[in-house]
Amino acid sequence: MSDMKKLNHYGFIAIISIYFSLLLIKAVRLPVTNDEAPAAVAYKNYSTWEIMMYPDGEPNNHILNTLLTKWFIAIFGNNQLVIRFPNLLAFLMYGIAIFRINKRILKEDSIYFLPVALLFVSNPYMLSFFALCRGYGISSALATLSASFLISGYQDGRSRPVWIAYLLSILASYANFTLLVFWCAVSIMVWFYYFSISRGKWRNVARPTLVLGICTLLYGALIANPMIRMHQVNAFQFWTSRGFYRDTIYPLIEYSRDGSRLILNPSSHLIAAFILLTLVANIIYSLILFKKQRYTLSVTKQPVFITTVLLLVTVLVNLAQCLVLKTPNLHGRTALFLYPLFITVFASLLGILPAVKYTLAQKILAFSLAFICIFHMADRFKFTRVRDWWHDSNTFEVLSYLEDHHQDTPVILKTTWFCYYSFYYYVYTGKAPWLDLEGYDKSIDPGTRAEYYYIFREDTGKLASNFRPVKEFGNDRILMRKKP
Repeated sequence: MSDMKKLNHYGFIAIISIYFSLLLIKAVRLPVTNDEAPAAVAYKNYSTWEIMMYPDGEPNNHILNTLLTKWFIAIFGNNQLVIRFPNLLAFLMYGIAIFRINKRILKEDSIYFLPVALLFVSNPYMLSFFALCRGYGISSALATLSASFLISGYQDGRSRPVWIAYLLSILASYANFTLLVFWCAVSIMVWFYYFSISRGKWRNVARPTLVLGICTLLYGALIANPMIRMHQVNAFQFWTSRGFYRDTIYPLIEYSRDGSRLILNPSSHLIAAFILLTLVANIIYSLILFKKQRYTLSVTKQPVFITTVLLLVTVLVNLAQCLVLKTPNLHGRTALFLYPLFITVFASLLGILPAVKYTLAQKILAFSLAFICIFHMADRFKFTRVRDWWHDSNTFEVLSYLEDHHQDTPVILKTTWFCYYSFYYYVYTGKAPWLDLEGYDKSIDPGTRAEYYYIFREDTGKLASNFRPVKEFGNDRILMRKKP
């Protein structure tokens, strides 16, 4: 084994171990967020079949995550680390997927092996979901692993990895229905694989086409009721339909940056342009190969082709869905899986660079990528904050304040509905037996019997007649106490 190969192997293990440790600490220190709690306090009480058939239309039921949460609670008990453990384990699966992709695209002795591994994991916005009880981390890991098997199947001309990729895409979409577009894209790629090796003999395509058709019908039947239930409560309309770039690409870049300057402080529009140029470069390279290989489908074995087509087909399926079904564009966390898919595209572009004899330039590029990734993580990764549920980051501090000031009597607390389930989880699991939590309420109630009210600063005026502020949290949330 070469020195570079050893460095890449041990370095990769170190990167995954360090990032897993960071996520483990975050899973312990970050309060349970408003959208995590339902899986741990409500859906766990339903049977496995009821969860699969959707007991209600709320999109909080990411089925695979809900099932894993239910089973983990049954074995280990209900606490915040246990309910987040399925996603923590998913990060290790994500690490396996990254290693498989790098090994295939870059080779194990590539100078880009570790920088690309850092690119996959150094997105604090995405990384946070591996420390939460939601379906986004699991689905992104499964999608990335699916992509890795699709690459190896195409490269080796073997059917088994291709079908593994297909099954993983089903699980990815079952963890989060926004990945149904990815499942459709992988289905198309599986069919195209058989078409590319059929040599014009349609009977070689007929059997896999039939299998794909049957699987589609069976999976469609399985998810039909959840889809109907979600449609009945208009659960698909949380986001907007102002265009794929405006709703999906630009926000995902902004959320991934999370205010970071990324050393040179490029605009998010400039980063989007870089993404487009990467795709164009891969397409041009694939067309050149296609021509050199006398217009045969041998180009399909190239990672540049496989990764680029997978991402583009996923996007096209999503655009078709928005056009035909009138669903909103993917946004923020629902588009999260596109990030690792793009990194595979970028990695495939780096994979063709070793043919260029500019060793010093390659070292500078590799070092720069690694440095930017480490800088971004050091700058933006927070143990007690997650971007989409920032308002729940101070739950422990509020509970600590209330407990310290009322050790002998029950404390009656009412909260804004944004934060209710974060507090309710700790009452439900017996972690705050001294707390009497008023019920879920989207309105502001100045006449509540509660002694304390936890609310956004902008709403404090509605309570001014009966409550006074006693402590500020996070600059925009106030704990108020009833006036004597």
